[in-house]
Amino acid sequence: MAVFVCRVGNPMGEVLDKEIQATTLKEAENKLKDSGYHVFSIRKKTGLSLKRRKVPMKHFLVFNQEFLALVRAGIPIFNGLTLLSKRIKNPVFQKILQDVLRMVKEGHSLSDAFLAHRDRFPAVYPSVLAAGERSGALEDVLESYIQHEHLLFTTKKKLKSAFIYPAFLVLVAALSIGVIINFVLPSFADFYKGFDKELPAMTRVVVSFSLFIKHHILLEIGVILVLILSAQWVLRTETGKRWLEKGILKIPLIHNIWQEYVLSQFCRTFAILLEGGIPALDALGTLSFTNPSVHFSLEIQTASEVVSSGGKISRAFEESVIVDELTLDMIRIGEESGSVSAMLKSAADYHDEDLSNLLEGVVSLVAPVVLLAMGVLIAALLIAMYLPLFDITDIMS
Repeated sequence: MAVFVCRVGNPMGEVLDKEIQATTLKEAENKLKDSGYHVFSIRKKTGLSLKRRKVPMKHFLVFNQEFLALVRAGIPIFNGLTLLSKRIKNPVFQKILQDVLRMVKEGHSLSDAFLAHRDRFPAVYPSVLAAGERSGALEDVLESYIQHEHLLFTTKKKLKSAFIYPAFLVLVAALSIGVIINFVLPSFADFYKGFDKELPAMTRVVVSFSLFIKHHILLEIGVILVLILSAQWVLRTETGKRWLEKGILKIPLIHNIWQEYVLSQFCRTFAILLEGGIPALDALGTLSFTNPSVHFSLEIQTASEVVSSGGKISRAFEESVIVDELTLDMIRIGEESGSVSAMLKSAADYHDEDLSNLLEGVVSLVAPVVLLAMGVLIAALLIAMYLPLFDITDIMS
């Protein structure tokens, strides 16, 4: 299934950029038309396209906080952006803001100006700005969005921090084994050359492997670089992302972490879009290409079709393998009480807490496993090299 980049118009008269997954271009066009969109352009997204560098999230959040303060002070948007563009030190971000200023000066809306640079910012940002412009409550929408991004930023930071220590242990293990194989074992191999007695099978295998590594070091480095570059290229494609996610979902504990992270992002982003006055169908359309899970993005697209046919949001996700029963119950309660966004935020808080507990479990479990595996492997290498010395009298004779 391919991904298509589309420029469409919705019944409200707004022009939106969307991504949709379909087998053929015609199928993608029919899906959009069935959802009530008018298709202006559509093209297949290629896996070889290089993404432009994104603006660092830290700089982006500071910009929004300062922008919100200026808007609250009654400074016109154009003047506020002009002032901020002079204060931004990041050259990429500064150039983007100058182009945004040019578009605003030409009469484009702020959301359309940022939409032209959507690959440099969170994909949901132009939709949030559009909601603020349409409702006339840009200040409130920006404030909610900043809080939303702070929480997501904190969640991502926790996720990365949890794997730093295990990754460090793996790196140390790899370096230690590399030193043993490339420097220690060849010395033992030279020492054993003068022995007439045949070495134990375990020692012969280790020595042969060590000498092969030492004599083909350039080939090994080349193979490693090719594998890394190939992996990066594959993971840029939708097929590669799908394979990676399938692998993640097969690992029990990692599967739970991934599910909680995906649900947390989904609930928070959905809540901020609904809170900004964006219709549920348009919000789901945005979520279908901003969610980090490829499989869940497909489920969101299926859910969009149910909602476009008049179905409830909770009904649309009843067949989902990602959305759990707790989240569904909260959405149902929100639909009955008219507070879906508030219930989604509560669900996101629950998933964040569950994610924190799971990450603590990963650190406490993975670190000892890595240390044990490293110890066993190094011990096996050393035993293989010292094994002939246990019977040195027989070997020397």
